[in-house]
Amino acid sequence: MNMGFRYHVASLLAVFFSLILGILIGGALFPDHALVEEQALLIAELEERFRETNAKLGALQAELDFSVQAWSQLRDSIARDRLSDRAVVLVGAGGSPLEAFLEQAGAQLEHIDWDGLAQIAPEKGLTIVFPLGTERLSSEQLGLVQNLAAVGANLSFVWETGLEPVLMELPPSLQVDSIDTSVGEIAFLLGLASNAQGHYGLHKDAQGLFP
Repeated sequence: MNMGFRYHVASLLAVFFSLILGILIGGALFPDHALVEEQALLIAELEERFRETNAKLGALQAELDFSVQAWSQLRDSIARDRLSDRAVVLVGAGGSPLEAFLEQAGAQLEHIDWDGLAQIAPEKGLTIVFPLGTERLSSEQLGLVQNLAAVGANLSFVWETGLEPVLMELPPSLQVDSIDTSVGEIAFLLGLASNAQGHYGLHKDAQGLFP
């Protein structure tokens, strides 16, 4: 059970025990058989509701675990050799999950920083991947990106769940949010394989889950 479900169950328990404590105190102050019976019925009803809620939470957690496992297996199946022998330039430091995913797909990966990117000879069909963060690209970086797009390079911009980078300044390119999820990875892989453009992923502004 993840932290969200644990917090929810803990909250229910706190409310449940608070109600029981209040009922017991009330019964001690105002002893009455009818009141005691009503309190017993209320406690029994609360216990049943708690058991039902706990069972539903367990079922939801099992469904979530199965969904995560299914998406992960689908990702691995789609990724296998999808980018076989394709040269991909990843802008940024190595060792990221994105790097491992690209290598799993068979890409011939090269790491480069922004300074190094400015030194390479731009060419048509070159695949370059830019992980985005919270900071906007500088004017120099945007100029470099525009130049690469002008010569026909295949540009891809990816970012993790919860981030909202500025996209309106970017040239036509593949843009994938939630790259830290299996859905985002699949969208990214399909977009790279087909040289697609557009925004895909789980964000509300995406034009679809997958290209």
